[in-house]
Amino acid sequence: MPAFAKNPKFIAGVIFVLWLAYVVYENSHPAPYPIRLFPGVSLDLGMSVVMMSAAIFGAAVTLVIQFLWRRRSSKNGSSSAAASNKTVA
Repeated sequence: MPAFAKNPKFIAGVIFVLWLAYVVYENSHPAPYPIRLFPGVSLDLGMSVVMMSAAIFGAAVTLVIQFLWRRRSSKNGSSSAAASNKTVA
């Protein structure tokens, strides 16, 4: 057996990598997630579909809010402060 295989850090690293591989493998195909639309009507969707839908929805809402925010601020920013403050002599 090579000398590095007797190192406790190597043994702990191997155990950690094997545990991590087990967790990823076991959770890669979870049971479908039921979404109840109405009483008695439900959809069974995978968790990845639910997560991707939530991410797309969140990104779309963020883009709409940014668009509306910029549109509102451009109307207010079109007139300069120097032009609106005319002094009457």
